[in-house]
Amino acid sequence: MSNAEENNKSHMIFYGEKDIDYTQSNKYAFLNWYFDNSFGGKNNVPQFIQDNFVMGNAYIGNAVLSLYSILYSGNYCSTADVLIFPIMFDLWHGVELWLKSSVDAIYYFQGINNKIKKSHKIYEYLEVLEEELKKIGMEHTIDIALPELIKLIKEFQRVNANFDFARYSFNGKRTYQFYNAPLGEDEQWQKKEKSEDERMHVDWISEMPIVPNTCVDLQELFVIILGLVDNFRTFVEYLTLVIVEGGQLTDDAYKKYLKECEKVQKNMEEWDNNEGDMDMKAMMKFVYSHIL
Repeated sequence: MSNAEENNKSHMIFYGEKDIDYTQSNKYAFLNWYFDNSFGGKNNVPQFIQDNFVMGNAYIGNAVLSLYSILYSGNYCSTADVLIFPIMFDLWHGVELWLKSSVDAIYYFQGINNKIKKSHKIYEYLEVLEEELKKIGMEHTIDIALPELIKLIKEFQRVNANFDFARYSFNGKRTYQFYNAPLGEDEQWQKKEKSEDERMHVDWISEMPIVPNTCVDLQELFVIILGLVDNFRTFVEYLTLVIVEGGQLTDDAYKKYLKECEKVQKNMEEWDNNEGDMDMKAMMKFVYSHIL
């Protein structure tokens, strides 16, 4: 190999099969193997269901690791003020993928063609999911699997959040997002009527387009995400297993599955026996064991 070829290879990011050194596999992130469950085929719905579930795990896992690193460091240098945006993007997109996986799975199990227009509107997907679960008599499962999901999505709706809020400071039409619109603008979620005194006392200060602060409670967000992992993710995983291995979509069948999960969880806790400080390596282990 010439020096030029060697130099070019040293700057490669994407490696093909012939370039991979499997004796040093920890050096690489393999893009495809995690999704390879041999379903294959164009327009194969079970493959879409499985892939969306696994990809959702990836985004939520990244949100957990990123948020925990901020909490663990005591929000050093107030990095959360900037890093909260990719965390929120990961959270929104992860939830979106889990919702799409679950709705597709329920329709597929019933032999129904899913004609929902694909979008990033997780509010609408939640409505469809609740509606379909009620149709098949799984109201109790809604109470078990969806509390944190419903709470999170209601919070997004309360502050006028949409898919773009964590990607750009302005939306696609170059209008304000909810967190940087002046008080009184339609996009601003914080509503306040001016008092009579304020209306009478007009000066340059009172007329300034003041943007009130919006912040995120990091601890509460972390608790909600862990609840999503514990409850909603478990439910979506159950749906993928029903598609692959067979089973029923009923409250009783899901309760039985949860009991089996409890046994597995107990065995994992006995094996883990993690004492002391929950450092980043321990958190990575948690993400691997419970999310990925």
